[in-house]
Amino acid sequence: MKIAILADIHANLEALESILIDAEQQGSERFYFLGDIIGYGTDPVACICRLKEVEAICVLGNHDQALVEQGLIRTFNYMARTSLYEAVNQLTEDDLDYINSFAFRHIEYDAVFSHANPIRPKEWEPLFLYEQIAWCLNHLDWSTCFSGHTHQAGIYCKTGNKTVPLTSAHVALGRHKYFINPGSVGQPRDGDWRASYAIWDMERSYVELRRVEYPIKRTQEKILNAGWPQYMAERLERGE
Repeated sequence: MKIAILADIHANLEALESILIDAEQQGSERFYFLGDIIGYGTDPVACICRLKEVEAICVLGNHDQALVEQGLIRTFNYMARTSLYEAVNQLTEDDLDYINSFAFRHIEYDAVFSHANPIRPKEWEPLFLYEQIAWCLNHLDWSTCFSGHTHQAGIYCKTGNKTVPLTSAHVALGRHKYFINPGSVGQPRDGDWRASYAIWDMERSYVELRRVEYPIKRTQEKILNAGWPQYMAERLERGE
């Protein structure tokens, strides 16, 4: 069985659609989503509908939490607040109930799926620095961790007492512990504008990080037509 693992859509419908098409072409049978459907993009409702349609297993992201606990919106930066308040106006009670049903983490197949640090998922700690990732793998009760939040794709492996970053986008999973960030669907921040996600082939025991082009100009036009800051559109093509 192949599982497509997505994170950080951020209401970017064009990127999500391109990922779903690619994942289906690659033979993905199930979809797991690591949080942050909304925020920064203009299509929160459509992205929620698409996740429902593919029956994705979803965990909560910090932007998602702000929609069901709306007092948290004021803690975000200006650009995030703008899109979150707009999402409040667009989402229905059913949409909010759907988001509110997400757990902070999901455990299955000897793997943990979370938006941020799976050991302390409610703290929204981004696993960005090497020391943070190594600490997580040292305390991990499962063989594999899938985590988003940083918008940067990467794979780390713990062998013995040593944690090392892996440079390949195709990794065979052995008897070690692994940390896998699939990157961001809707807003990559690693210098590559293309939408990012991962495929976990459970039968062959390997993970692949994939990048997919999408009609980014259309996404940018939507942001500008909404009257939002120009940087919110420009950052997409710079992958920042």
